[in-house]
Amino acid sequence: MFDLAEYQTLIVSVDSANSPSEKGNSLELLCKYFFESINGIEVVEHDIRMGSEEIDLILWNAKLETVFNPWDEVILVECKNWSSTVGAPLLDNFISKLRRRCLKTGIFIAANGVTGGFVKGDGNEIGAVGVIREALQEGIRVIVIKMEDLRDVKSVEDIKTLIKLRYCGIFVHKVF
Repeated sequence: MFDLAEYQTLIVSVDSANSPSEKGNSLELLCKYFFESINGIEVVEHDIRMGSEEIDLILWNAKLETVFNPWDEVILVECKNWSSTVGAPLLDNFISKLRRRCLKTGIFIAANGVTGGFVKGDGNEIGAVGVIREALQEGIRVIVIKMEDLRDVKSVEDIKTLIKLRYCGIFVHKVF
């Protein structure tokens, strides 16, 4: 059940985090709450560290909400609480994690978005957005959610609307 006061407290925790560890952990906890507020979505693993890689969140999608019907049953979520935009190499690494697991959908939470002049409309540097576009040609769909998006959420309906807009947006190269 979504409680706006609790959600906003988690946002304050993200905003007040100082160390890289605090920043990462607070964003992951916010995202855990964000996703578990949706009927049929469960965070089954959190902060998984393996020999050569880590995964921030693994979601189980029971497909009870229409907005998650086109998504895989297992969804990987990457959380980056950086003060700058995230570049193509990290997004490419996330997409490789999806490929290695034969998954077609993932969610990339980047506090300050991702790189790419394509987003700005100048087309000079495709950056991370170009990586998303290339992955789409393989049938891999990754949405990007920014901290600004998370701050705008006031209800579960806002969450579902955000997911739907981001998902539909990747098909017309509108990442955010």
